[in-house]
Amino acid sequence: AGLSSVRFICGTQDLHKHLEQKLAQFHEREDCILYASCFDANAGLFEVLLGPDDAVLSDELNHASIIDGIRLCRAQRFRYKHMNLDDLEQKLKESQSCRLRLVATDGVFSMDGDVAPLVGICDLAEQYGALVFIDECHATGFLGPRGRG
Repeated sequence: AGLSSVRFICGTQDLHKHLEQKLAQFHEREDCILYASCFDANAGLFEVLLGPDDAVLSDELNHASIIDGIRLCRAQRFRYKHMNLDDLEQKLKESQSCRLRLVATDGVFSMDGDVAPLVGICDLAEQYGALVFIDECHATGFLGPRGRG
């Protein structure tokens, strides 16, 4: 049994808020927002964060939901070779004139199980003043302390 439709039609219920609170605690975060699917979350994320003066730098093997979300936004797009930090650094240099830059990667790539070099990605992002977005859908439950990704 369910609410007969998705949350944005039926409204937010106490059960939603309780689950969001529990998930935020599990991930040791301040808050959490549930979406009907990860695809929905990724489809809406980039468009609200990035405008035409911004850039998104995406691993070439990111999940289809990340790729589609990036296609929906107006930011300049840069694709770097799969898990290749040298190529990512080159793209960060090429995009330096952009107002805001966001590096987008899967934490674990769903098709082959590759684990992204997150320390290297975050180090490069910090060095070049970029933000990092990590899709942890395929890491939650089996990577990190207590399965937290």
